[in-house]
Amino acid sequence: MIKAAVALASGIGLFLVAPAHAAPDRTRLDALITQFEAADANSDVEGYRKIADQTLAEARRLYPAGHPEIAARALYVAQALAASGEMDPAKAEVDRIIPVLAGAQGYKADWRNALSLRAYILNFKGDHAGALAINEQLAAEYASDPSSQGIRDHAVTLSNLAASYLEHGRLDDALARNAEAIRIGLALDPVPQDVAIWSANRVVYFYSAGRTEDAIVTAQEGIAQAGGALGTDHPAMANLYANLGAILMRINRPHDAMAPIRQAYELIEKANGGPNQNSATMRTQFAQALVRAGQHKDALAFLDYATPIIDAQLGAQSDRSLVARDTRLVALIALGQGAQAEALARELLAVRDARLPDGHRDRANTRDNLAKAAFSIENWATARDAAAQAVDLRSKALSPDHPDLLLSRAFLLRVEDRGDLRPATELVAEARQVFEALTLNAQLARGSAQAERQRPAYGWLAEVFARRGAADDAFRAQQWAARTALDDTLAIAASELSAKADPQLASLLVRRRELVAARQGLEARIDANGGRPDPKFDLAGVSNDLAGNRSEIAALDAGLTPEQRNSLMFAPASVKDIQATGARGDVSIMITDIGDSWLVTALDAGRVLQTLVGADAPVDALVAQLRAVADPTGDGVLDLAASSQLFAALFSGETAALVRSARQLYVTANGSLGSLPFGLLSADRAGRGLLMEKSTIVRRVGVPRGRTAAFAPTGNTLIAFGGVKGAPARTLMAMRSASTARTIADLPDLPDSRRELAALGQAIGTGSAQLLVGDDATEEALRRATVPPGAVLAFATHGLLSGELDGLSEPALLLSPAGNDDGLLKPSEIGAMNLPAGLVILSACNTAATSSTDRPQLAGLVQGFFLAGAERVLASHWPVRDDVARRLSVSTVRGMNNRLAPAEALRRAIGQVRKGSDGEPAIDKPALWAVFELFEAN
Repeated sequence: MIKAAVALASGIGLFLVAPAHAAPDRTRLDALITQFEAADANSDVEGYRKIADQTLAEARRLYPAGHPEIAARALYVAQALAASGEMDPAKAEVDRIIPVLAGAQGYKADWRNALSLRAYILNFKGDHAGALAINEQLAAEYASDPSSQGIRDHAVTLSNLAASYLEHGRLDDALARNAEAIRIGLALDPVPQDVAIWSANRVVYFYSAGRTEDAIVTAQEGIAQAGGALGTDHPAMANLYANLGAILMRINRPHDAMAPIRQAYELIEKANGGPNQNSATMRTQFAQALVRAGQHKDALAFLDYATPIIDAQLGAQSDRSLVARDTRLVALIALGQGAQAEALARELLAVRDARLPDGHRDRANTRDNLAKAAFSIENWATARDAAAQAVDLRSKALSPDHPDLLLSRAFLLRVEDRGDLRPATELVAEARQVFEALTLNAQLARGSAQAERQRPAYGWLAEVFARRGAADDAFRAQQWAARTALDDTLAIAASELSAKADPQLASLLVRRRELVAARQGLEARIDANGGRPDPKFDLAGVSNDLAGNRSEIAALDAGLTPEQRNSLMFAPASVKDIQATGARGDVSIMITDIGDSWLVTALDAGRVLQTLVGADAPVDALVAQLRAVADPTGDGVLDLAASSQLFAALFSGETAALVRSARQLYVTANGSLGSLPFGLLSADRAGRGLLMEKSTIVRRVGVPRGRTAAFAPTGNTLIAFGGVKGAPARTLMAMRSASTARTIADLPDLPDSRRELAALGQAIGTGSAQLLVGDDATEEALRRATVPPGAVLAFATHGLLSGELDGLSEPALLLSPAGNDDGLLKPSEIGAMNLPAGLVILSACNTAATSSTDRPQLAGLVQGFFLAGAERVLASHWPVRDDVARRLSVSTVRGMNNRLAPAEALRRAIGQVRKGSDGEPAIDKPALWAVFELFEAN
C-alpha cells in the first residue's frame, strides 16, 4: 500500500504544542502533553485517544472554562477522533476550538494547527477546495511572519499545502511546496522525523502522476537523504521503504520489492515492540510480492500471520483485512485450490457491495477475482458473468481507453474464448480493438505503472489469437507480452540518445512529455475518484479532455520521420518480416511466458506454427534441473533426460520436426528459458545429441528477427577491461549498505583474466590492443574510449544480478570505482554510450542469467550494448571458470577472423574445448563449455 501522509498521517509531531504558562502548576499537564506528542495513533488508536482525554481533563482541572489552554488540549481530542476515522465529531470539535484560539495571546501556533486539522478533515471528506483555501491561508500567514519561517510547523503547513495541490491536479505546485518542506526540515537541528514522511509523500506524488521512474529515483534519494539525517533504521523511514517496495511491485519487480518491504515492517515492529496492524499490512504487501514471484505457499504463511493481527485491531471487514484476503485468494488460485478461492471471492464480493458506494474501484476488482477463481476451475458461466459485470462497472467509472477497463475487457475475451461462449470472428475482431488501444496506451506512457499493469492483457490476447488461428496477431501480442519494465527504461534511453543528435526530435520530445504529463494528471483524477467516488465527478468532461490530449499527441507523432518513430515507438515484427529475411534451413523460434502458459511460435520461409504449452508443463522445473549442471558442488554432468523432456514439452509434432531440421536456429525466449543455453536441449527422446551439435544457434533479445546482413570479420582493434577486484570498492559500497559492501568485498579474484585479455589481443592480430586492467578499468575509461566500428570490446570481470546488491535494480558489470562512478556498469549507463563494436565479450559471472521475468538480466546487459551500437554480444549464463572463458572467447574470435559466422565460430570453439584440439586439456563437462551463447542485435 502506498501511503501519502497528510497532517494526521503520523500521530507524532505534526502539530505544535502551546507554550507553558507560569501558573498554575502544570507539571502533570506538561508530562501528559509530552506523552501525547510521543504517541503514535497508527500503533494504538485507543491509547492515543486515552492520552488525549487525560490531557484535556487535566487542562480543565487547572484552567477556567473558555480558557484557550483548554481549547488547545481539546485539539488533541479532535486529532484522536480524526485518527480513528471519526471525521464528523472531529470537525465539530475543531470548529468549536478555532474561534477560541483565534487571536489568543500565546496560542497562535495552536490556532494554526487547528486550521491544519480542519483542512485535513475537509480533504478527507472530499471538500478539496475548502482544504486548499485553508492551507493557502496558513502558507500566507507564515510568509507574512518572518519570525515563524523556517520552523517545523511552517514545513508541516507547506507539506499539507502540497497535498492539497495534488488533489487539484497541480503536480508542479505540489512538488515545489513539498521540496520546500523537506528543505526546511533537513535544515533543522534536530531533523524532525516528518522529513521521512514528506519524502514518502513525494514518492507518491510522482507515482500518482504516472512518473514511475521518477518515483523510484525519488524513493532511493529520499532513503539516502532522510536516512542520513535520521538513521536508516529510524521507524519513520518505514513509509519510504514501503512506498519503494509498492512501486517496484506495481511495475512487476517483486524480487526487488521484497527487501524494502521487509525493512519497512521490521522497523515498525522493532519500534513497537511487536507487530501491529501497520506492520501486518506491510507483511501483506510482502505476501503480494511472494505471490508475484511464484512463492505461493510462503505467501499463505505470511498471510496466516498478518491477517489475524489486522482483524483484531481494525476488524475483519476493514479495507486492510479485505486486501489480505484478496492476496490469499490469488495464492489459492495459483496453488490449484480454485473452489476455495471462488468461495472466498463470493464472501469478499458480498462485503464490498454492502460497504462501498457505486463507482468504487474495489467493487469491480472483487468481480475480477471471482472471475479468475471461476476460470481456474472452468466454471465458465460464473467467470463470464463476473468478468462482464467488472467490464460494465468500469465502463461507467473510467474513460474508454483506461488501462483497467482494457485489462478487464481482455480477460472477458479470454473467458469467452476458453468457454467457447462467442463466435470466433467476434472474439478476434474485439481482441484486435482492445490490443490496438492497449499498445497505444503503452506507446504514450512507456515505463509507467499504468503501462505495466496492463501487461497481462497481451498474454491473454495472444492466447485468444493463437487459439483462433490469427497467427500474426498472436505473434505481435506475444512480443508485447515479453517486454519488461527494463525494456521500457532502455527504450526511453534510446529516444533520449537519438534526441541529442536531432534538435527537431528533441523539441518534439519536450512537447510530447508535456502532453503525456497532462494526460497522466487527467488519468490520476479518474483514479482518485475510483477510490472515493464523487457523484458530481465529471467523467465525460475528463474523458473528452483525454481524447483531445490523445489527438494532440497523435498530431505530433504524425510528423515523425520513420527513423524518429523507430527511436520512439516499439514496433513488433510481423510473420512476414521474419520470413522475408530467412534463408534455406533457417528457423526462427519465439517462446514467451504469457502468464499461466507459454506461447511457442516457430517460423521458416513458408510456415508459421504456433503451440500453447499449458501450465501443467514443468518448464521452469526442467530449466532448473538443467541449470543444476552449473552447481559447483555437483559433478557437472548434464541431465540428458531433463534435456529431452524440456524439448518435448516445448515442441511437438510438426513444430518439433521443423526445429530438428534447422541448420540455423534464431531463438528469442523470456522467463526461465532466458537463463538457459538453448543448445543444451536434446531433440532425441533418448537424450542422444544436443541441438548445439546439430544446429548453429543465435539468440535474440527484444524483437525477434531472422537472418542479419552478411557477416564481416571483426576489426583489428581490441579494447578490454578486467582484473577488477571487489575489495577496493568496499568502502564506497558501504554507503549503500553493509551487506552490499560485504558482497562486493567477498567476490573472488579472477586470476586468469589478464591472460585472457592478452590472448584476445594476440588472436585479433596486428591491430591495436588497449588493455585496461585493475584500477584503470573504470566507467570513465569506457566513456572516453574511442571504439571503432567492428572492434572487439571485452570484459573479463564479475557480473552482478539485479537485486543482488541493495538498491541495484539493474544487472551490472563490476569495474573499479573512481570519482563519481560507483564501479557498477549498468545497462542504462551502457546505452548512453557510443560503442559500435563488432563483438562484445562478457566473460563474466551471470551476465546472461535470468532468474525470473521481473529480473531480466539478459535483456538488460545485452540490450544495453545493442543500444550503444554493438552488433553482437558473447555472454555467459552462469558463473564461468576464467580459463575456460579465455579459451572459448579467444577461439571464437579466431574463427570469426577466419570468416566463420560468429555463432558457428562459437560452436566450433566449444567443440575444440571439448576435444582439447585448441592445444589445452579436453573438457567435456557441459557446466564449463555450454555456458556461452552468441546474441545478435536486431
